[in-house]
Amino acid sequence: MRTFGLRVPFQDAHSVIQFLNKVQLVNRNLQFSRHDDCLIIPLNRQLSDAELSELESRSVQARVCEEVFSTSPKRPRDLREACLKLLPSNIVERLPRSYDIIGEIALVEIEDELKAFSSIIGNGILRIHPHLRLVVEKVAKTEGQLRIRKVKPIAGHGKTETVHREFSCKFSLDVDCVYFNPRLSHERMRIAKQVKGGEVVVDMFAGVGPYSILMAKTQPIVQVFSIDLNPAAYKYLAENIFLNKVVERVSCHLGDARKYASTSLRGIADRVVMNLPSNSSEYLDTASSFLKPNGGIIHYYAFAQRNQNIEDVASIFQSLLKASGRRVETIKYQRVIKEVGPNRVQIVLDAIIR
Repeated sequence: MRTFGLRVPFQDAHSVIQFLNKVQLVNRNLQFSRHDDCLIIPLNRQLSDAELSELESRSVQARVCEEVFSTSPKRPRDLREACLKLLPSNIVERLPRSYDIIGEIALVEIEDELKAFSSIIGNGILRIHPHLRLVVEKVAKTEGQLRIRKVKPIAGHGKTETVHREFSCKFSLDVDCVYFNPRLSHERMRIAKQVKGGEVVVDMFAGVGPYSILMAKTQPIVQVFSIDLNPAAYKYLAENIFLNKVVERVSCHLGDARKYASTSLRGIADRVVMNLPSNSSEYLDTASSFLKPNGGIIHYYAFAQRNQNIEDVASIFQSLLKASGRRVETIKYQRVIKEVGPNRVQIVLDAIIR
């Protein structure tokens, strides 16, 4: 069937589809098609001027076109439905309940007993999300201070490099050599909204820049110093600073945060972000040294057991701060932000330090 379509680069497809779904423009009776590095989305009608303006803010390369589309089979609602006719029922019941979507790549964790069915699982995810071009499987846990998690392609095509959109930001990254968690998007925005004009922020474990860049985009009168030990993350961090046009507000620094504690970054920060939950407690003395002499705010992330009282984590935090020569005036916010494994959760504390 020949009708109107929207040609969109793969890296912009997720954000564009979110918008098109919101205004009910996607023709669900027709299949998406692919051409070179673009996804072609079937439309119900032409876009209005206002819709075209919003579209341009999400993808400057998106173009309305006429295209011949195939009739679409019913899209599966979830992975179980996608694989129901391809796998035994006892296997279907054990399929992953969730997975991450980063740009045009899905990242899924598959238990050892199901790895023989990885290709079926990957293609099932592509059927649910036709805008994706690649599905990768986690083959190792996120490890070490470099926060690297190795992945293996199981369906689709192309490289493991992508561009992920989050609020008004774009993040270029390679899921095979840097850590990025799309599930923390609202937590990042929660922090960004707290930053006041004129503040100096040190992002001690910046990765590809999701906290740093969102803060700089949300609060234009801010100076953010972003540090990361992973050379690959540093490369993408530098690229993303330019990509998001925050060069004057964000500077990037390669290396262990400790080595910057005795440099010009010492005693300059109103706010410190510590998003390294596996090792953050080892860096509290360094975070303290970044704060101004009269103190500031630390956003502290840590792992804990599910049955562990959050007050216990807060108590350890306060003891470590006291040992560094600082004191906690108040913990103004504390909560579990997500589950990270069986009986394991991630916690955040927002603390005013003096």
